[in-house]
Amino acid sequence: MTYAAMTVRDVHHAVFSLGYTREQLLKSCPKAPPGADPDPALRRLKGVMCHPIGDYAVQPRDATMAAHGVTMAHYMEGGCYTVGPTQNISIRMTSMLRSFGGDAFVDATVRDIIIEQGRAVGVRVCNTSALNACATEEAKADVPCTEVRARNVVCATSIYNLYGKLLPQDLAVVRQFNDPARRTVRQSNGHVFLFCKIRGDANELDLPHHNLWYFNKYDIDGAFDEYFANPTEVRPPTVYIGFPCTKDATWRDRFPGVSNCILISDGLYEWFEEWADKPCHHRGEAYQAFKDKLTRHLLEILYEQVPQVEGRVEFHHLGTPLTEVSYLASFRGGSYGTKCTPEMFDEINRQWTTSPHTAVPGLYLAGSDAFLPSVTGAMYGGFLGACAVLGHLGTVRLSHALLSHLALRPVSY
Repeated sequence: MTYAAMTVRDVHHAVFSLGYTREQLLKSCPKAPPGADPDPALRRLKGVMCHPIGDYAVQPRDATMAAHGVTMAHYMEGGCYTVGPTQNISIRMTSMLRSFGGDAFVDATVRDIIIEQGRAVGVRVCNTSALNACATEEAKADVPCTEVRARNVVCATSIYNLYGKLLPQDLAVVRQFNDPARRTVRQSNGHVFLFCKIRGDANELDLPHHNLWYFNKYDIDGAFDEYFANPTEVRPPTVYIGFPCTKDATWRDRFPGVSNCILISDGLYEWFEEWADKPCHHRGEAYQAFKDKLTRHLLEILYEQVPQVEGRVEFHHLGTPLTEVSYLASFRGGSYGTKCTPEMFDEINRQWTTSPHTAVPGLYLAGSDAFLPSVTGAMYGGFLGACAVLGHLGTVRLSHALLSHLALRPVSY
């Protein structure tokens, strides 16, 4: 937990500016002075070492070193991509689920968790399309629900959806969560996503197979401050640029002569909150004008980094934190659940995050709030959620099965 109490900025200052060893760092971590490092070489080194920031979305002076370290360690030897389209992940998972007697619902929304005698015993599920067709909240209340009973309920949609929507609001634990004096954690920031259709074959265009990370400047904290203060006139501090068409071996057969790209940068829910009550695709000209200004920055960055695609982008569409709310049910557009700051490990917050257990019997957490709110943290949080449900013996069996799978996996040199 020592690293969890340190920020990324403070650790970089201690190691690169003061020459701290690991042993010294574990004893104490000095606070970094405000402002950018005056040494341009150190400023660049610290900026480059912040590259995993996109996987947890907190600027260096606020981010816990725990999330940063876990992300760096996970990607140290690179990442992987599916064989074929990424929907193969859900196809394989649901097939395995059904082979064990389970099932997966599509176009379904969990309205609430059923609590009886203080214990979670199931969920109520409604048809999502039917809910979206309702013009008022009163009409949504009349949409029929199906009860699904279970011995245990696992929530992987963030603690904010759990305590703010899914649990009965008169529960004592919900009242505690809603009491500002009982917690200091808050939801993470959101993102904006630019999806591009590109004319031309990926090989002929020589599109990169690796992911690209764009940095506005090496003073990452300063870049975030400027962007958040004026997002339509200032370029985003960091941008992820990826080309799924170069990673998917089946792409050329499925979409001949067409390539694609996705760009992801930070975006605050507060920028778009005035349009939150408007339905998707009907948020008006002002909303579209705001998106167009953000799109312009991202396209400029794309053309600078991959100039061969300029003039070939036939279609592009920008998603915002409101898009995350609409399609992913993210609370206030937060991409990673809880914001990854050192405060999330404080005693006051321990019943809310970094554990798969909740105060409600039969109810467990999985995903980012069960471990760490980051891309890799969500994966480990899924494993911890499974362990919590299975118990000690079940965890041993699960671990044995996982290790056996890894041992039998073919090794390439």
